[in-house]
Order: sequence, then structure tokens, then C-alpha cells
Amino acid sequence: MNLFKRVRIDRLFFGSFASFLTILLLVFTWISYNTTSKELANTSSYYQQDMLNELNKQIDIQLKSIEQMSLAASRNMNTIGYDPFEKDPFELFHRRDDMLRMLASITYSTTMVQSIYLYIDNPTKTDPQAPVQILDMKHVREEPWYPEIQNSDFAWVGERTLPTNKGPQQFISFARKLYNNSDKYYGLLMLNVKATAIEGLVRGESAGKEKNRLLLDASGRTIATIGKPTLSENDLKLISSKEIASNYIHLPVNQDQGEGALLVWSKVRSDWMLIEITPWNEIVHGSIRLAYILVTVGLTAIFITAFFTLFLSRQFTKPIRLLLSRMGRVPAAGAAMDLPTDYENEFGSLFNGYRRQMERIEELLQSLQSQHKRKREAEILALQAMINPHFLYNTLDQLNWIAIDSGQEKISTIVSLMGKMFRIGLSNGETVIPIRDELTHVECYLQIQKIRWGERLTFTIEVEEELKELYISRLTIQPFVENAFIHGFHGRRAGEVHIALNRKENELEIIITDNGVGLRPEWDVPKPRKTGGYGVRNVMDRIAAYFGEPYGVTMRSREEGGTEVVLRLPVLHNKSEVEEAFHVESTYN
Repeated sequence: MNLFKRVRIDRLFFGSFASFLTILLLVFTWISYNTTSKELANTSSYYQQDMLNELNKQIDIQLKSIEQMSLAASRNMNTIGYDPFEKDPFELFHRRDDMLRMLASITYSTTMVQSIYLYIDNPTKTDPQAPVQILDMKHVREEPWYPEIQNSDFAWVGERTLPTNKGPQQFISFARKLYNNSDKYYGLLMLNVKATAIEGLVRGESAGKEKNRLLLDASGRTIATIGKPTLSENDLKLISSKEIASNYIHLPVNQDQGEGALLVWSKVRSDWMLIEITPWNEIVHGSIRLAYILVTVGLTAIFITAFFTLFLSRQFTKPIRLLLSRMGRVPAAGAAMDLPTDYENEFGSLFNGYRRQMERIEELLQSLQSQHKRKREAEILALQAMINPHFLYNTLDQLNWIAIDSGQEKISTIVSLMGKMFRIGLSNGETVIPIRDELTHVECYLQIQKIRWGERLTFTIEVEEELKELYISRLTIQPFVENAFIHGFHGRRAGEVHIALNRKENELEIIITDNGVGLRPEWDVPKPRKTGGYGVRNVMDRIAAYFGEPYGVTMRSREEGGTEVVLRLPVLHNKSEVEEAFHVESTYN
């Protein structure tokens, strides 16, 4: 459906302009939002990567120092000669004290290591408040983290709760297997680092809102967290698949991140990974605010523009609507006279042109109506004047009185019938008459011929009573009946005429048959001289002039001899219907 062909111009102009501005605003806002979001994400990720790389370096230094402390402690224990498999109890006790002092010195030398646990079989009792604790090895096998170190010489253990003299606290531990000088595994050394110390390293010097960061070891286990970071296994696999040591990705929307998140990671100088997760709405907060501002400003501009557009569209379409209203009044007289005359632009030219055109159309209509009326009157008067000379009626009336005075009854009857025929033929100037009168006219003619032919002539007229009330052009049937006597029965001693009227829906069919000689060859070719034979042609011309197609006359020779004439005429119920439908007017002589 083409709206430009169906919708009013003012509505189309206003709606199109407003829709275009709205779509343009939405597209511009969406492009601005996406562009600023990407730029903000790139900028934020750039600074976050620098910060994480720096933090990762510091964390790597601290963690490596703890790993070095653990390695140095295990070697010093071998140097001291501590060996749980020692048989001499005195020697074992002496070596144990040296070992405890050495391990305690580690806790005193750094603030990160809170305590040290030594797991061996058959441990000796130690002070529960001492920084170094000797624990039974069988307990460590029950710990959930033990499988992490079972197949490795050392490993970091994630955050766990341990008892202290200040109550339970969170620790992150580094565990290393211990071997004696004979390379025999005898225990496990675990340095317990304060979780707050690691979290402080992960947090860095960031101020303001708490960051969401994770510290993962090489196996992907969480070592420390700050904030409330959430990371699915699929996200970890996605990061692990990246070969770049430091980068960022935009996580799609899911149940954890809600509207998505910006994930930045760093794997500089170690297999550990420091990850920062920033909700996407925090990244694009500025973009959303900018989008709101653009939408607000744009809607205000659209509203103002729409107001002026509506005003302008009405000013443009007002003269068009005015012209359309005047065109709807055509052909009312003076429809274009009240158009404005103060327009000096294209609308003024349009009004003036339409005014001149309507004046010219009115002149042409009047001229055509006058010409058409004169032409129809002339045609009908000329056709009827050939059959109905008025003076014949008066002459026949005088002849009838003479025949009565002379005692000529047959002549009187004939003249009387002829007078009746002419009265019907004149019909006070009416062009159409009831079928009842038309049949009376034909029957009078047949009665005249009956006087002449006597018993040698037979005729029948078949018609239903209701058809007699319809109307027909006067003197339509009689010329064909007369043609049968003049041409069909010429030189014959007897004749038969049959007339039948039938109605077929909105068409009246009149069939006239005779048993004469039939149609002569080339009967329908006009004669070079106008001497008789005009009656049938007159009827044909009048039917064509009154009614046109598909009505008319068909004539043919019958196989059994004679002629058949079929007249097809419209069903006419009254005179007004005739004048309105076929523009047939009455004529008066």
C-alpha cells in the first residue's frame, strides 16, 4: 500500500517529518552510545591493565619471597640436621629446638607470615601460642586442600580459617614437602600468610568504590578475592584460551553479571592471574547519561520542530483543501468564483487556472446541452414527419362523412379505422405510448386489410395483459406489418400475419412473422431514389437514436417461407423513466 496515494498530504507531511526525525535521533543516540561505550571500555581497560600489571609484579615479588623463605627454611633444616627419623632422642630434641628457633625467626623477619606449621608423623608437643606449630601428619591428609600438594613438591593453598591468639583468622598458605639428607620424605612445611596481607596486595592503592578482583594460581584456583567478583568456568576457559598475557574482554549478559561486565586480566611474570571484573553499567554510565541527554534534547527539538511542521503543513495544504472542496461542488454554478484572489504564488496561479477552466467548462456544457437538444428534436421531428403528416387526420375525417352520406359503408369503416390510426399516430405529440395503443394502431391497419382481403387474410396477436401497460416508441410495429402486405403478399391470393410480444427480464421481444415471399436479395441496401420503403428504415433509425445498443431490429427469411422480424426493446414502465434513462423527449406538432 502506497501511503503517498492514500493519506492526506498534511498528515503525511507531518508524520513523515516527525518519523524521520525520531528515527534519526534514535540512530544517532545508538551510534553515540556504542561509540562512547567502546571508547570508555578501551580507556578503562587500558588503565586497569596498567594497574593490574603493576600489582601483579608486586604480588609476584611478595609471593616469590615467601616461596624462597620456604625453600631456605627446608634447606636450613637439613643444614641444622633436623631429621624426625633420628634414633637418638637427645640429638632429636636438640635439633628440634634449633629448627624451631630458625622457623620462628622467619615469622619475626616479615609481617606477611603469621605462623608456620610443620606436619610430621609422631610430633612432639609445642606451645599453642608459639609462631611455629608441630602437628600430626595424619591430620593433613584429611584436609580438603591436601590433594593439591599430594602430587607436587610445593603449592599454594587457598584462603582458609586458622586459630590464633586473637581468634580465628583467614590465611593463605604455602606448603612445601620436606626431605631429609637421604632424600626421604618426612613431612610438610606450611607458611601461613595473612589473607589481609595478600588482599592488600590485590587491592593495591585504589581508593573509592571497592574493586572486584580475583587472584588465581596457575591451576585456576582462587587464592584471594576482594569485593564480590563472580566468574564462571566458561569465563575462566575463555581467558585461559587467550595467549596474550594482559588483555580485556566484554562478557555477555548472564545471570551472574546481569548486564554483562568488563573483564581485565594480567599474567605478567608468573603463572598466576590477577583479574578485575567491572560491571558493564559502571563502564557505560557516562554513555547512558549522554544518551539520556541526547534523547531529552532530541525529543525537545522534535516537539518544537513538529509544532512548526504542523503549522507549515497546514499553511501548505490549506489552499489545496480549499480547492478540493470547490472541486467537490462541481458542477454547481459558481463553484470556483469564491476561491481566494490574494495568492500571488503557485497557489494563486492554480486558483486562477481552475477558475478559468471552470468558466470554460460551464460554457461548453451549456453549448453541448443546447446543441444536443436541438439535434435530437430535429432528428425526431424529421423522422416522425415522414409518417405522421398532421393534415391527413383532418382530411380523413372529412372523407369519412362523405362516405357515410353516400352510403359507402366499407369506405366509411376504412376511413374510420384510418382516422383512429392517425389519432394514435399523433398521440398529442408523445414520443412513447402504451403498448395497448400501439397494438390498437396495428389492429386497425389489419382490419383495413381484412376488408380488402376478406377470408384470405388471417392474423393473430399474442400478448399478456400486463405487457400492454408498458411503453413503446409509437409507430414501431405497424411499418413491419405494412411491409408484409406490400412486399411479402405481393401477387399472392392469401396471407397470414402473426404478432407475439414476450418479456425476457429487462428486455421486450416483439416477433412479427408472415408467410409471404420472404426477403428479397440485398433488401437492406438503400435505394438510389427515395420513393417508398422508408417505414422500416425509419423504425430502425428511431430505435438506434432512442436506445442504442444492444437494442435493435433483426430480419430474416423463414425456412418454411415468409419473413420473421424480431424487435428487441427495453422494458419501459413510464414516461419519466424513458426520458431519464434514454433522454427521449416529447415532440408537439
